[in-house]
Amino acid sequence: MDPELRERLLEKVALFPTGPGVYTFLDARNAVVYVGKAKNLRARVRSYFNVVDDGRLFYRFLRQNLRDVSCVATDNEKEALLLENTLIKRHSPRWNIKLTDDKSFLQIELTTHEDWPLARLVRVRKRRKKGEVFGPYSSARSVRETLRHIKRWFPLRTCSNRELRNRTRPCIEHEMGRCLAPCVGLCSEEDYEQVVTEVRLFLKGKDETLIPRLEARMQEHAESLRYEQAGRVRDQLQAIRRTLEDQRISKEGTRDQDVFGLAAEAGAVVVLHLPVREGQVGEPRPYELKTTLDPDEALNAFLGQFYSPERYVPHEVLLPCEVADQALLLEILRERRGTQVEVKSTLYTDRRKLVELASKNAALILETGEARRVAVEETLAGLQAKLRLRRIPRTVECFDVSTIQGAFTVASKVRFREGEPEPAGYRTYKVRTVEGQDDFAAMEEVVERRLRSGIEKGDLPDLIVIDGGSAQLQRALIAADKVGLDPERTELVGLAKARAQRQGEVESERQFERIHRPEGGPAIVLEPASLECRFLARVRDQAHKTAITYHRELRRKSALRSGLEEVPGVGPKRRLALLRRFGSLKGIREASLDELGEVVPRKLAETIQEFLARPQEGFGG
Repeated sequence: MDPELRERLLEKVALFPTGPGVYTFLDARNAVVYVGKAKNLRARVRSYFNVVDDGRLFYRFLRQNLRDVSCVATDNEKEALLLENTLIKRHSPRWNIKLTDDKSFLQIELTTHEDWPLARLVRVRKRRKKGEVFGPYSSARSVRETLRHIKRWFPLRTCSNRELRNRTRPCIEHEMGRCLAPCVGLCSEEDYEQVVTEVRLFLKGKDETLIPRLEARMQEHAESLRYEQAGRVRDQLQAIRRTLEDQRISKEGTRDQDVFGLAAEAGAVVVLHLPVREGQVGEPRPYELKTTLDPDEALNAFLGQFYSPERYVPHEVLLPCEVADQALLLEILRERRGTQVEVKSTLYTDRRKLVELASKNAALILETGEARRVAVEETLAGLQAKLRLRRIPRTVECFDVSTIQGAFTVASKVRFREGEPEPAGYRTYKVRTVEGQDDFAAMEEVVERRLRSGIEKGDLPDLIVIDGGSAQLQRALIAADKVGLDPERTELVGLAKARAQRQGEVESERQFERIHRPEGGPAIVLEPASLECRFLARVRDQAHKTAITYHRELRRKSALRSGLEEVPGVGPKRRLALLRRFGSLKGIREASLDELGEVVPRKLAETIQEFLARPQEGFGG
């Protein structure tokens, strides 16, 4: 395998989840050549790139043809098993085993097309239109156990159609209370249909009838000291619950569904379509959208284009959030299908879990970097064009100054690389040479210190953003001249908020961003909804947050010094003990004399209380 391809795929696999799921290998034509399931997707897929030969004959051929890899996360291994089976049958991958007998997973059929329905095991690939089929189930043992429980607790017939027609007296099943004996007319059609309805509800997961009945029977046996019988009922309950375990991949046996998941970040939106047809989940398909709309608005616009006239309309459309045109979409889909259709955004139980699964995989696709890289590249290229920069700003740093009336003047620097924060590049500065409140001089000092250090270490960004207008920018440019910064290497711009005013209208309330260039002239105005404006605002807000946090920390330490360091007899150890006990200066001030006496000597406690009761100057009062 080509080393560059291997490294690229390993970077993608590093973002895969560590839970269960299904992975697919693709060739140069984007065709699926192998499908596999895993308990740990990341570890399993990574092993293909770390092992030269794992002993399987096809392994080296698979590595030679491999060009891409994708995955679908599931909530448990049973879901992964069902989805793997579905994808193998759909794509017929070259390197997967083909089942020549074409067997599928076990299902339970309720023969409602017959006069006296019965429940039986079947293996079908396509839904039979005559009866009702439930499943598939991943555990053959559990489904057979379930069928035995149905026969034991629901008195349906178990005989064949021939036996039903030819019997003249009830069989032993009727004597044991397990059959209503419709063969000899011992029950009415209404009574039998009621039992069929109960079985149908049970197989659909609505087990409110059977489970309480078994629990009551188990309790009755236990109270009567019939522990062996109670144990058998307990085992029956466990078997039924195993069979009815949430199998969201194939639970809705008789309804077709379109399930949508949604994930968004930094101007990139991923909508994932998860089709469920005849109870079988299909292959999910992601759609990557480049938009400045909010996620719900993007989904609304997407659905209008997705359901084109030739698109199949299912029974249900499940959405992760409510959209503006939901009622209109419902009306259109009902007209197109000609029967009842439901479009739901408020979901419960299995439907909600299906949407969560789709959203989980949409977020996974976003995290693997496919959509994010596209959005980031578009944003950075847009910055280069709109700000008239010499190069794409792969590395951006932003400076902000924070002070209160000239006290505790500090500054911050944050760094973004490839559109994402790089905390290792964050720095905070105490302004050393500026007296009083002079934000412009403070900006000049910290920019000079940063650039001087960057030139010495060979660590300079592509773009420096100064939080402020043209005056702050000019002082930063003076600092750049002092240290001999090459303008071809690093460019500087100023960033300031402003309300835009349109001709003939009152002043707009929208906050625009103005960019000041080094050469002066009219500021460049960025629209609030643009990706470039959102990115710069994010960078500036991070710098502002960092500066404010550092400023507050200095003020807190100063308040503690002014409050405790001047108290006679309170040294570093006692200050630390007091802060550990009371948490803050406010807590020490509010503590009683007895509480203070638990930490320091009584006489010193009186001194502390008296000292802190005096009016304090600065931030300590």
